[in-house]
Amino acid sequence: MDQVAIDKKVEQAENIVQTYGELLARLKHVNTALSASLLPASKDEIKQSIQTLIWELSDVSDEARKEALNGLVQAYVYLEQFLPDDKVEVLARGQAAIQSADPEHEDWLYADEANNIVTQIKVAMENAVEDMRIYIEPGHK
Repeated sequence: MDQVAIDKKVEQAENIVQTYGELLARLKHVNTALSASLLPASKDEIKQSIQTLIWELSDVSDEARKEALNGLVQAYVYLEQFLPDDKVEVLARGQAAIQSADPEHEDWLYADEANNIVTQIKVAMENAVEDMRIYIEPGHK
C-alpha cells in the first residue's frame, strides 16, 4: 500500500472514530445496551478504525500515546454495548419486568432473554479487552 493510500485510510479512520467519540460524549448516562443504529458506521468499521489509529500511535510520545491508547481501548470495548434494535428492546422490556419484581408483569416473558443479553454483552466486552491486550501489554500472548 502506498503512502497516499495509507494516509487516506488513517484520515478515514480518524473521521469515523471522532464521530463515534462525539456520540459517546453525548450519552447522558451509561446504559447496558444502546442501539447500533446510533453508530456513525458499522461496528466492524469502527473496530478497524480504532485499530488503525492504535497502530498510528507508534510515532507519538509515551505519555500522549498512553492517554490516546487508553481512550481508544475504552471506545473499542464500549462498542460491544451497541446492539441491534430488537435486542435493545427485549433487554429494556425484560429489565423493566425484573425490576418490577412482579411475575405477572406484562413483559415477564422477556426476563430470561434479557439476562442472556446482559451475559452476552459482558462476554463480548471481556473478549474485546482480550483483543486489545496486545496493544496494552506488549509481549502478551
